[in-house]
Amino acid sequence: MADVYKLLATAICESIEDEWEKATVKIESSLNKMCIFDCSYSDNFQNIRRFSFDKMKGFYMGKNVFELQESMSPEHKWNKAVYTLEKNGHFDMTFEWNQALQDEWDNA
Repeated sequence: MADVYKLLATAICESIEDEWEKATVKIESSLNKMCIFDCSYSDNFQNIRRFSFDKMKGFYMGKNVFELQESMSPEHKWNKAVYTLEKNGHFDMTFEWNQALQDEWDNA
């Protein structure tokens, strides 16, 4: 399994063309079915701006997110995560299980 944390950092750095201070990627993922990325960053003036991964990066990141979910399951199952990267390289990733969201996906 690839290091998802490094892959996210690289994808962020390659996707943001402006100067930035902090980037956040919110992830919603239903194991092996769907992976949605909501990406934003704060610029040097603390304005929040949106960005996205190109199609290939998004596909590759989704595949790696599925692998991360699988490796953590069943002890630490999650379907929502937030990855935060600061310009100085410090990062954090939090994970959450949202049963209502999972029920919605299962019933779709």
